[in-house]
Amino acid sequence: MYKFRGIITALLGVLLLCLPPARFGCAVYAGIPIFAAAFFLRVCARMHIGEHTREKKLSCPSLAQTGPYRYIRHPLYLSNFMAGAAFALFHAGFSFGALGFCTVYGVFLAALAHKENKFFISCPTSNTVHIKQSVVKSIINDRYTWIWQAVVLVIIFLLKIEGVNF
Repeated sequence: MYKFRGIITALLGVLLLCLPPARFGCAVYAGIPIFAAAFFLRVCARMHIGEHTREKKLSCPSLAQTGPYRYIRHPLYLSNFMAGAAFALFHAGFSFGALGFCTVYGVFLAALAHKENKFFISCPTSNTVHIKQSVVKSIINDRYTWIWQAVVLVIIFLLKIEGVNF
């Protein structure tokens, strides 16, 4: 499952976009502060994890233990969940479809976190890393995440415009 996490997330995103769009209103706007918090958590986490990525397999070159990693084992997964919940609100509002999406996405991310936690037990604690990079470098390191999130937001807004059919 870990190897295909990007594909699974993309499929969940497609399922979200298949939900009927809600009209602009309170529920849609409720996603804005959630997305802002997800953005800031992700940037802060990246400032402390650096250019680290696990790509297709789990590896443990180092463990971040500063910044949000001091309090949360997986702040990037939490920020992913928060962004997904914000997208669900943007697109479907307060609906059973949005709740279902958030539940499935949360279970998926929790399963990934559980797999990583089991793997981290084998990592030597001497491999801790204390990186503090700039906000700009952190945003650049996550450029593919921002591109995909921008694409999803554009599609959501296009779906909300009357007369647009895909």
